[in-house]
Amino acid sequence: MKALYLRTVYFLGVKSGGSVTHTAGVINALSGSIELDVYSNDTLPDVQHKVQIITPILKGVPVLNELLYNFKVLSRFRKLKSGDYDFIYQRYSGESFNGARLSQRSGIPFVLEFNSSEVWKLQNWSRTTNPLKNVLKKFIQLPITRRIETYNLKRASLIVVVSEVLRDNLIQEGISASKILVNPNGVNPERFDLPDKDPEILKKFGLQDKFVVGFIGTFGKWHGVVELAQAAVRFFEKYPEYRDEVRFLIVGSGKLFPEVETIIRNSPFADQIHLTGNVPQEESPRYLKCCDLFLSPHIPNPDGTRFFGSPTKLFEYMACGRPIIASALDQIADIFEHGESAHLVEPANIEELADAIAALRANENYRTKLAEGALELMRSTYTWERHVERILRRMEELKLIRK
Repeated sequence: MKALYLRTVYFLGVKSGGSVTHTAGVINALSGSIELDVYSNDTLPDVQHKVQIITPILKGVPVLNELLYNFKVLSRFRKLKSGDYDFIYQRYSGESFNGARLSQRSGIPFVLEFNSSEVWKLQNWSRTTNPLKNVLKKFIQLPITRRIETYNLKRASLIVVVSEVLRDNLIQEGISASKILVNPNGVNPERFDLPDKDPEILKKFGLQDKFVVGFIGTFGKWHGVVELAQAAVRFFEKYPEYRDEVRFLIVGSGKLFPEVETIIRNSPFADQIHLTGNVPQEESPRYLKCCDLFLSPHIPNPDGTRFFGSPTKLFEYMACGRPIIASALDQIADIFEHGESAHLVEPANIEELADAIAALRANENYRTKLAEGALELMRSTYTWERHVERILRRMEELKLIRK
């Protein structure tokens, strides 16, 4: 069996984050199961398979350039025909339609990895203080993106989504449930098969002999990083007995980093709450293994719709064999059983999150139970190999490929 993998997302130079982890995880697992040709517009961190680069036309103005880039990809595969590949697999992006068009031209089945709706994000996360940009997005970018998104979804033979919420949203848009596979994210556990507590990192942040509460992320609006910072400050205010022995290690950066940094710097606890900034993707396991407890404080969508994500950090936390405190929010609450594989708290509840940190710090047996439960759950269900197995099995069921 042979497949063509297309990575055409016009964000170049991205070296860390959930999208990087997901892309590498799927490619590495697919290449271990089938013959795979990977084409990308950028280098791909952590990918262990050969990647062939179709050079971007220009850098800058992502929307326009991603539109133009479609024609470069279509030109590269202008001779593609049925039988060259068993299927085409593409990670969805707002202005990319080349995978769907190649499928239409050649008759090769098209698998669309649909992690979120770009239309929804434009409507909810893309407003700026520049009135002209807002007008351009509303009257030019949004209609174009909506048309491309619809084209991709209708052309796809199989749509892989990361959550039940995304499936329900697509069904409401008229997409047949039969061609949608709910497939949560995963992890490569071998990346986290490292000695515990890297002494270099411990020394750098003064974490020797400390109980370390950790978080990793790209500081997106849905990550709850502002609430995390507030909860860390509240924890030390409410539980002064832990000021000498507990430290927070917040790994990553992004749009909300300045706000998080301001909260911490304006508190009396700046020496107890460490912000690492961005770290290379390949270094992140070393940072995570320095932690004794992990936080996943995701918050609801601002428009009141259900949370549609499948945070990759959850599965990385599992692989580290550490206890997890997470928001009881849609898929997160579906994956974990409270008190068995994670301790679940009300999203955006600062007091409850601070209290949960104190409760787990005080109860080693409970921490051990949660860590072991999460590790077993990851091994049985949430590796990238299991993720890819579910995709290939569903394709067989739909008779898109043969066994």
